[in-house]
Amino acid sequence: MEGAIMGLRDLRERNGLTLQQLDALTGVDFTRLWVYENHADEARNMYLGTAAKLAQALHCNVLDLYPDEHVWRGGVSAGVVGLKNIRKARKLTQVELAGLSGIARPSISRFETNGRPVSQMYLRTALRLSEALQCDPVDFLTEGY
Repeated sequence: MEGAIMGLRDLRERNGLTLQQLDALTGVDFTRLWVYENHADEARNMYLGTAAKLAQALHCNVLDLYPDEHVWRGGVSAGVVGLKNIRKARKLTQVELAGLSGIARPSISRFETNGRPVSQMYLRTALRLSEALQCDPVDFLTEGY
């Protein structure tokens, strides 16, 4: 599998941390961190809650952990938290957000109703939703990251 183009390893090394030190800071097992650094598909499927912990420790945005070079990395705080609140603030229905993001409406509904915790949203899903909503994906989290 291909390694990350610019991502976790570069950010970790820039902060002068070993895998074990990042494990101690975040609670993310160093073997899992190694997998994220060396397998881009695994990094794309990292949970948003995990990405938020890593981004906080590495002083970066969660989208900086996304391993592909040509992806949207913008987004500022939405001023509100929670996917449903952000969607409503943007005056969008779930169907409209699904159309903009390419994420199925039932999936959006599950995240909004806690049928599935937002912290378990894949990073690639968070990227697509945050691009559609023009916000920071960490704003989707309401669990206090």
